[in-house]
Amino acid sequence: PTICSTQAEAKTMIEQRHNDEAAAMIATAGWGKSRSPEWHAGLHNAVAWHLAGQPLGHGRSTCPHAPKTAQRDAWLDGWAVGQAACLREGKDALI
Repeated sequence: PTICSTQAEAKTMIEQRHNDEAAAMIATAGWGKSRSPEWHAGLHNAVAWHLAGQPLGHGRSTCPHAPKTAQRDAWLDGWAVGQAACLREGKDALI
């Protein structure tokens, strides 16, 4: 299966199953093995929110890091990679 190939239920809240599915997909894909924990957290967030069927931009505002920090930059980069991967796989997740 591709990184975002599950059935998303439109307009649901993110649930534990979305987090579990995202973690499994990311582990299978092996993305960013040398990346920081913050980068992985952003990637995971984007994929999980997509799996929950959330619309454009959902999840990005949940970045837990302060503006103008390396941690925030890493988290947002991981988030953008996750959104792009879902889009590349033909899913309706746009940045």
